[in-house]
Amino acid sequence: MREPALHNGPSSLSSVLNALADGVIMVDDRGMVVFANDASVAMCGGGADSWVGRPVRDMVPALDLISGPVPHEVPLFRPGCPVRWLEAVVARGDASDGAAWIVTLRDVSVEVGRREAGELCSTVVNRTDRGVMVLDGLDRITYVNPAFKHLLGYRPEDVLLRDVSVVLSAEEADIPVLREFRYNLRNRKAFEIDLRARSRGGREIWLSTAVSPVRDDGAADGDVIVLLADKTRAMELQSLRQDVTTALSSATDFNDVMALICKRVEAILPDVLMSVLLVTEEGTAWMAGRGAMPESFASGFDGMSVGPMVGTCGAAIYSGHEVLAPDIETDPRWTPALRDKVRPLGICANWSIPVRLRDGTVAGALALYFFDRREPTLWHRRVVEACIHFCTLAVEQERARVRIAQLAHYDAVTGLPNRTWLREHLASLQDRPGWCGLTLIAIDLDQFRTIRDGLGGAGADELLETVAQRLKRAVGQDGILTRTGEDEFSIVTGCGRTPMGPGCCVDRDGFIAVDHASVVAGAILRGMALPFVINGLPVTSGVSIGICAGGEKGGTVDTLLRNTRIAVSRARDAGGNCYRFFSPAMNQRAHDRVILGSALRTALASDRLRLVYQPQVSPHTGAIHGVEALARWHDPVRGDISPVRFIPLAEETGLIQALGEWALRQACRQMARWMVEGIGIPSVSVNLSARHFREPGLPSMIAAILQETGIPANRLMVEMTESTMIADLDSTIQAARAIRTLGVGLSMDDFGTGFSTLANLVNLPLNEVKIDRSFVDGLNRVDESRLIVNAVLGIGRNLGMSIVAEGVETKQQLELLDELGCPVVQGFLISHPLEVEHLPGWVRTWQQSYPASLARLPAA
Repeated sequence: MREPALHNGPSSLSSVLNALADGVIMVDDRGMVVFANDASVAMCGGGADSWVGRPVRDMVPALDLISGPVPHEVPLFRPGCPVRWLEAVVARGDASDGAAWIVTLRDVSVEVGRREAGELCSTVVNRTDRGVMVLDGLDRITYVNPAFKHLLGYRPEDVLLRDVSVVLSAEEADIPVLREFRYNLRNRKAFEIDLRARSRGGREIWLSTAVSPVRDDGAADGDVIVLLADKTRAMELQSLRQDVTTALSSATDFNDVMALICKRVEAILPDVLMSVLLVTEEGTAWMAGRGAMPESFASGFDGMSVGPMVGTCGAAIYSGHEVLAPDIETDPRWTPALRDKVRPLGICANWSIPVRLRDGTVAGALALYFFDRREPTLWHRRVVEACIHFCTLAVEQERARVRIAQLAHYDAVTGLPNRTWLREHLASLQDRPGWCGLTLIAIDLDQFRTIRDGLGGAGADELLETVAQRLKRAVGQDGILTRTGEDEFSIVTGCGRTPMGPGCCVDRDGFIAVDHASVVAGAILRGMALPFVINGLPVTSGVSIGICAGGEKGGTVDTLLRNTRIAVSRARDAGGNCYRFFSPAMNQRAHDRVILGSALRTALASDRLRLVYQPQVSPHTGAIHGVEALARWHDPVRGDISPVRFIPLAEETGLIQALGEWALRQACRQMARWMVEGIGIPSVSVNLSARHFREPGLPSMIAAILQETGIPANRLMVEMTESTMIADLDSTIQAARAIRTLGVGLSMDDFGTGFSTLANLVNLPLNEVKIDRSFVDGLNRVDESRLIVNAVLGIGRNLGMSIVAEGVETKQQLELLDELGCPVVQGFLISHPLEVEHLPGWVRTWQQSYPASLARLPAA
């Protein structure tokens, strides 16, 4: 094939082609290069002569000669150089001239690069999770990407050509931030800002915005691109941290802090319930914080022992590692009892994370409860990581607070509350009703400084600890023991009593507080009488006790403390190892009490007490059921002394057993005389105290008295009160059964005012129950009283017991009791307690004239 004529003449075709900016390559019908101008050689490399005679594909490998005149882009790769894009146009040449194809090349690398960059940018914008918004010079939205719709819910047609404010929050609190956003937007400066927006559905969303002007020449009217990122979760975590930090740094209660954490987490994670379970030193759990979890569910965990098979929380606390139960129903750590607790709430899964303190100990567990079978997501873990630290801080802060309070309010040597605690406790009682019944007892160790100098500091501390133990035993459950000074202890007692009159808490005679304080003081003196053994040496220390009994109405804590100290000083002045009351009158009362106790002992020994008898009759027939024996005391010096006063005195002084034995013997002797005289008294009742029923020898004593007096056992009825059972139910039942075995009747007095249950009535071999006078008194005024009386009557009938209604004082009460079917009544309406010499005459009159006797009873 002939070569083309390119070099003929000074203005040859080759010179023209070499002058062109575009490349030109001529190719023969075999695909060999017959000509390549300078531009094509520059594009493809090498020299013009080196390409002639070589395949055109060596020069442009991707060239397609049969593509025709349609421009197409081909890449050109050269070693060590970036890829170059060439636009190739192939035209058919004159084969007779040797050029079958003419290839025109143009370097389009820049255009291709721009186009690819645009395509890449479009791909990024359309596929990014960041919302993209383009605003025009009027701040109107001209473009939004798909992520914008996913983020805010708006379709392009909802927002295009509308002001950007369509998606921004309208809350008043956000106005300053929106004003700053607008200002920066007008200046067309690049900036970033966090602001609140609202979705198409009205949901509030926190957005992180990055604003960039499209033009960088500072024009104030150019377009801007706004990149949007959802920052709601980050802001929720930040808000949670701020709120909990504020609560921890303030005086917020520990449980309130824990509840705040749980509620805020549940607000961020609406698909969960959260709780914080802590463990005590004894290894039992208690619910320190919860959100929407019901109280009934939360309280069910209190007191549970923690262990590897006690739910997910128990396992997390025991192991110190997080524990997951994706399906509670199949998790072996959830026992059937625990599953029954969560089923009503719809809880299916649980994730527990140990609350670990800085010293490594596990204080409890934070738990998330899910309503479907699942595992926690990454977001769940982020939220828990944010608040588990606060739980740890709260627990450590609370433990530090308790420790500080312990140091501030408790004595380091004895562990007792100190003077600061006592003042605060008294101040809390000052405005309450119980203030008037409060008694403060101060105890000073006599010659403590001398003892301390002899024993040294450690020995003195050991002595104080031992003294505290003895004082605790002396006080028992009747008061609160505190250490209020180096050698001073104080006791608060009586603060639960109810005032019986203005300004004080007393009984009918006005001296319950005094008597109680005297008993406590006497117990302290007896407890301190024995020597202490310190470092192998016996140490004896008396005590001076001051008592201020009965808080003054309107009195202050300082006054109470001062008066008690005055009383201690009086005890010291009296020689120590004794007690004194602040009030001279109360001192006299305490002295009188000692004298009265001695007089009672003498009265028992010299047979100066007597029994009176109150009849019990049937309201329907008038038949005499029996009599109740009641003790009376007339002292030759003091006159008549009420049983309300001397019976408690007998209890406190230990004379109650002797008083009960005396009453039994006297009543049985009198019954023997009535039987000889033919007086129609079926039985006599004697009331015994709880102490009698705790004595193993009670049945034997009763048997001996029956044998001594010769009366049949069924003529004696022993009465017990409900409070007898609370002291020792087992011994009471044992004594009662032994008494019934003798054939003696057993009656429960004052039923309904104490601690009885139907089970107790069944267990005790009773054959009589006495309805307390308070229910009889309320028969015509309180519906509940009638219901109770009717219920007791029904129980008595079903159990084969006799029922006696006490305190019948009006004819209306008698008629109501008769109407209800009460078999026996007792009270002033029938008769006051009678002296023994008057009883036979009353019996004869009653028996001869009933039912007329009932008709003659006064109406009121």
